Amino acid sequence: MSPRVRAAFLDALDVRPDPFQLQAMAALDDGRSVLVMAPTGAGKTFVADYAVARTLAAGTRAVYTTPLKALSNQKHRDLAARLGPDRVGLITGDRVVNPDAPALVVTTEVLRAMLYDHATALSTLGAVILDEFHYLQDIERGAAWEEIVIHTPSHVPLVCLSATIPDVEAVHAWLAQVHGPTELVVAAHRPVTLNHLYAVGNLRRAAPLLLPMYVDGRVNTTAELLDGARRDTRGEGLRVRDRDRPVPPERGDLIAHLQANDLVPAIWFVLSRGGCDEAVSGCVDEGVRLTSESERVRIRSLVGEALVPLSAGELRAIGAGGWQQALEAGVAAHHGGLAPVQREVVEAAFAQGLVKVAFATETLALGVNLPARTVVIDRVVRASGELLAAGEFSQLAGRAGRRGIDETGHVVVPWSPHVPFHRVAALAGGHLASIRSAFRVTPAMAANLVRTGSPAEAVAAVESSLRHHRALDHAEVLRSDLTERRAELAELDELAALEPSDESEVDAGEDSVTSTAADRREVLDADLAAVEPGDVVVDGGRPAHGPAVVLAVGTKRGTTCVEAIRANGRRVQLTPSTLRGRPTVVARVELPAWEPTRRGHAKRAADALARLDLPSEEWEPAPAATGKRAAAADAVGRRGRPTRRTSGARRRRLVESVGQLETLLTENATGVRSELDRMVRLLERRGHLANWTLTASGQAVRRLFHPSGLLLAECLAAGIMAGLDPPSLASATSWFTVRSRLGAPPSTGLATPELAHRWAAVRDVTRSVQADEVACGLPPTPHPEPALGVPLHRWAGGAALDVALAGSGVLVGDVVREVRQVAELLDQVQTVPGEHQNAAQEAASALRRGAIIAADGYSEGRVVRGPAA
Repeated sequence: MSPRVRAAFLDALDVRPDPFQLQAMAALDDGRSVLVMAPTGAGKTFVADYAVARTLAAGTRAVYTTPLKALSNQKHRDLAARLGPDRVGLITGDRVVNPDAPALVVTTEVLRAMLYDHATALSTLGAVILDEFHYLQDIERGAAWEEIVIHTPSHVPLVCLSATIPDVEAVHAWLAQVHGPTELVVAAHRPVTLNHLYAVGNLRRAAPLLLPMYVDGRVNTTAELLDGARRDTRGEGLRVRDRDRPVPPERGDLIAHLQANDLVPAIWFVLSRGGCDEAVSGCVDEGVRLTSESERVRIRSLVGEALVPLSAGELRAIGAGGWQQALEAGVAAHHGGLAPVQREVVEAAFAQGLVKVAFATETLALGVNLPARTVVIDRVVRASGELLAAGEFSQLAGRAGRRGIDETGHVVVPWSPHVPFHRVAALAGGHLASIRSAFRVTPAMAANLVRTGSPAEAVAAVESSLRHHRALDHAEVLRSDLTERRAELAELDELAALEPSDESEVDAGEDSVTSTAADRREVLDADLAAVEPGDVVVDGGRPAHGPAVVLAVGTKRGTTCVEAIRANGRRVQLTPSTLRGRPTVVARVELPAWEPTRRGHAKRAADALARLDLPSEEWEPAPAATGKRAAAADAVGRRGRPTRRTSGARRRRLVESVGQLETLLTENATGVRSELDRMVRLLERRGHLANWTLTASGQAVRRLFHPSGLLLAECLAAGIMAGLDPPSLASATSWFTVRSRLGAPPSTGLATPELAHRWAAVRDVTRSVQADEVACGLPPTPHPEPALGVPLHRWAGGAALDVALAGSGVLVGDVVREVRQVAELLDQVQTVPGEHQNAAQEAASALRRGAIIAADGYSEGRVVRGPAA
């Protein structure tokens, strides 16, 4: 069947596959899973579409997952346009379309629930596509990805797609071990090359300079020198000759420069919602106008069509007038604080080339298809002062360049007084950090493992996680360190047995014994302070351990600490307490001064060391040193090896180190298992589990996949949510979902006296649950908050949106998102038996109206297309 399916698939698309796409197709045809890592725009979606085609041809079901509802909606539109709406379904928790279709687009949380509950549906499962697979690192939701990998039947191929998977070989090894044969497909070539530019303004308000960050593969020294000139101290006054010094370019000037040089459309990433809105209003106030009259007419048509379902109150609530004015000027914001219908219009207008500059938060970089020629990254430092990681920068930059339209995509970073140029260049050319697993055992996970298997099978499931596999990898390093420390301890004990009992009998020659441990540490500290980055050093007391390249010299707890790396890539820290003898400099490698700020610097140093032809048996000191290194050598010449007193102190440190390593080794080997044990004890303690069998309340726990699921299950079991009318139940349910991150006050009050009574009962249960969680060694459940209780009660009761939001001080987009989350949680509450079920169903229906679902209806009538992925 495979050759016929492949031929029909390629004929329908009329494209010639790239080599990596052919490799992935061949692996799927052979029945293997695939892990595809390719740059944004390289064509990863092609592989997913082929997996869907194969599955449908075989008469089985394909499930396509994404981390975000917006991405799921977009993929549903794309597949429906290509395959036909009758063959494609959508389930996102708050939206269900054609759920029995053979091609089903879902969020990862929905698929996780299906894997636990729907055995019949899984019997026809033919393929699972996991888009944006690097999202498994997400702290809040990444665990769902690992649960899907663990519980998907081994005969069902996985198609894992990402542009930025750090340690991709380690992830591939995990997939192959846990799920079965998996092909690793890595495409290094990016169809649209990226040109990284540094935008520098000046006080003369001349056009900003756009300087390339790299020239012939090396950092642009012109940009580096220009940046350094600005950072010289000039005093408080500004002299005439400083008028050309670099400053952050004015936003309007940079936009005008981009448009004049045909570098639009552009996505301008701003790392906050407020920053996006301020940028748009600033452009409007400055009179920025990027559209023609015909384009403004088309924009008005799009807006009018989209806003038809909204009432006058909803239009006022979303600020429709000012929003449309900005759109007609060719600028717009795109972030979670907007109503969904607004985001949909922005995406449609941008895809059609009507919006020239979209100011967006980084969520847009996760895959929403906005075809842009240029990406501007407003700042590389978050408000908290944290620098973007290389993977985050790469994700943002990857949105630049449209395949089939642009030969080059442009990534612009404006000059900033807070981040020097070499840090920005290091991000642009940096390497991804190591993968980290977000897997943790939740109450719902533990309850479902109890329901579906034995204790041994539950342990096997959690030990199949990436977290456990990474812990085992780390255990190998710890085990090596432990063996080394134990050997040192045995050697020290052997030497101690040979020492004369009277310290006065110790030989005192040129290397005479020092009288105190402090003397020895002082000598070694001086030795270490004398080395420099690039020096190749050997511990004179342990020459067999070989040389290491010095990366940096600093201090730690008041003593010198040298960061170094061996030829095998293993990092070591040299301090007076870890050295066995003098640190001898045996060679030197040249490391450029700016290199330590770049990722991959340590690896390059290790490679340089490996290329050196150094002796392997006996290390000779380097040529006579001068300056501070000579002074350190003279000091050592007057002193010698440690006394019994120093040996005793060193032995105590070694014993302590061995104990710590043994503890860490045990925690790495049993960490996830012990977490499962603690969660099971908690469920038993709270009465949800007895003799490895779920009680009635335990059945509620397993159905509530939510950070506060355990607490909500207990409130349902205690009858706290019973007897409430739909608006009150919607308000009470919001207590478990809303967090003060909304920017609203911690509480806007309680809607009715009855809800105030129920709130007091919820607080009592919360304190009891949190106390037992702490007693079992688990993090406590977040405390519920009634921050949007009143607006939710008003909205569910039929009030207009502007009336519902009155006095809350919350962005309408935040409210829309929270209303959707409350409705989704009410859908889960409906599955828990009890008298609350009918009210939960009515409350969820009451919440889903007007602006809350306006974007869904708009999406059904319009397919927004960008260039081929």
